[in-house]
Amino acid sequence: MLGVLLVTAFTVACAEEVTSTADTAELLWSYEEAYIEAHLNADHKKILAFRDDSFLGWPSRLDNATGKNGGDEYLQKFFSRPQPGEVRIERQGIRIIGDVAILQYRIHSGSIVSRITHTWLRRDSRWLLLGGMDSPEPEREN
Repeated sequence: MLGVLLVTAFTVACAEEVTSTADTAELLWSYEEAYIEAHLNADHKKILAFRDDSFLGWPSRLDNATGKNGGDEYLQKFFSRPQPGEVRIERQGIRIIGDVAILQYRIHSGSIVSRITHTWLRRDSRWLLLGGMDSPEPEREN
C-alpha cells in the first residue's frame, strides 16, 4: 500500500512539474512573439525592457557582439521606424533548466528566413533575455 502511495505521489509531482514547464514554455514563447513585435513596431523602450542588464547579443548585422546599451545603437540603425509586414515564428526547440531557458526558432519575413537562439534568465519571478544570436538560413542544395 505504501508503495502505491509513493508511486502515486511521484506521478502527481511529475505531472505538476510537466504542467509547470509547459506553462513556462508558453509564457516564454509569448515573450518571444512580443519581443519580435516590438522590433517590428520600433518600440526600443519595450525591446530593452525585455533584456537583462547583463545581456549579450550578436545580431548577424553586426561585426561583433554587443551588450544591452550597445544594442540601442543597433536598434536606432536597423529598427528606426516601424516595419510593416507579416512575420511568422517557426518554433524549433526549447529547454528549461531551473532559472535558464534556451529557445531556438526561425523567423519568416517575406522571403527572408533567419535562425534565432535566445537565452532567458529568471530573476526572482521575472524572465529576462540574457543573450541571443541570429543567422540567415543557409541555402540548401536540392
